[in-house]
Amino acid sequence: MRKVTAVVLALGLMSGIVVGCGVPTGKSVNQKIQAHVQELDSKNYQSEATMTVQMDNNVQTYYVQVSYESPETYKIALGNQDKQIHQIIVHNQNGMFIVSPSLGKVFRFNGNWAQNQGQIYLYDQLLKQLTTNKDVKMNRSNGGYTFQVPVSPANDTISKQEVVLGSDLNPKTVKLLDKEGKAAVTLTYTKFTQNVTFGPNDFNPQSLVANKDTAKTTMASDEQAFGYVEPKTLYGTKMTSLMQPSETSAILRYGGDHHYVLQEWRPTAGDSGEPGGQLVDMFGVPGVYTDTDHVSSLTWLNNGVEFSLTSNDLNLDQLQEIAISTLSQVGK
Repeated sequence: MRKVTAVVLALGLMSGIVVGCGVPTGKSVNQKIQAHVQELDSKNYQSEATMTVQMDNNVQTYYVQVSYESPETYKIALGNQDKQIHQIIVHNQNGMFIVSPSLGKVFRFNGNWAQNQGQIYLYDQLLKQLTTNKDVKMNRSNGGYTFQVPVSPANDTISKQEVVLGSDLNPKTVKLLDKEGKAAVTLTYTKFTQNVTFGPNDFNPQSLVANKDTAKTTMASDEQAFGYVEPKTLYGTKMTSLMQPSETSAILRYGGDHHYVLQEWRPTAGDSGEPGGQLVDMFGVPGVYTDTDHVSSLTWLNNGVEFSLTSNDLNLDQLQEIAISTLSQVGK
């Protein structure tokens, strides 16, 4: 199982640059990107992309639409291959939210996720990081620019990142590469538009959750019969008990070298929140992580089911790997 963790995309342009007659230098490209960033500070944009996530022999494909309103407002709509939206990450002046239109669910939390982890989606944040690190290699390719970027902080699965920009600096692809140089995650841009005008409720979570057109696109999958999902037995664990308090809920307990509890249930509509929560992107499925009194918890929505994974001896990376192992499974 490939453990895909959120990474900080910090790119620099001062090393590994081929210099020659007619070839842009690191300094010239750096200046070009800085000027482009300044332009974006006064512009809005919208992008569409296809994201492919490779996990073992299983491939998940998602549709990603990003809407950005300068200077710090954005939403990231995540859906299936047919562009049916199932969840939306929203940041506005009131905070950060995960919205599930079909479930009528709004989850609020805090954090500056865009600056720390959101650059794979947010083009403005990606560009702002292009001038901060000195360990990147750049090459001209097909009239554009290709950047090879070491991942920071390092992890056991993703070793580097490859970013391709066009000659106009518009995004083409972002890839997260494993130790063998194979793409674990590929984001391929299909559309990028600047100077977009947004409506007054486009970044309002309550308006998004009440959008009946969006809700209809995902209702069919969310109304499937409930069936609990078993994660892969990782880190020396095995299931020790299974309880089903109702027809639409289950509690799975795991023991062994480590211990954790996975709760699964059909969520009810409404608002909830975790002030100390941290957004965790599992590439197509956002989650919220908390760590209180030495108890770590990861909560996420998938296929109309809410999951809560809790442990007192597993860290975020381990919880995330267990969570990702459930994403492609069908309930029993």
